[in-house]
Amino acid sequence: MRTLAEWLTLQESVHPKSIDMELTRVAAVARALGIAEPAFAVVTVGGTNGKGSTVAHLAALLAGPPPACSPRRTSSATTSASA
Repeated sequence: MRTLAEWLTLQESVHPKSIDMELTRVAAVARALGIAEPAFAVVTVGGTNGKGSTVAHLAALLAGPPPACSPRRTSSATTSASA
């Protein structure tokens, strides 16, 4: 059995950094697989909540503006009645 202090010392020696935020290893794997630069834009959405709505809004934005609305036509009966 290890003491808590021994266990923590072991963990600190195995994982010298608290959090490795670099993408060096991921970039090396991507280069090795030949996917370092995809042929198209990639958007990664992560997190706990809101991914679905975020992707839906992004899809709508990327789809471009909605088609132009044609002006509302009125019938001649409506036009003559209101004149």
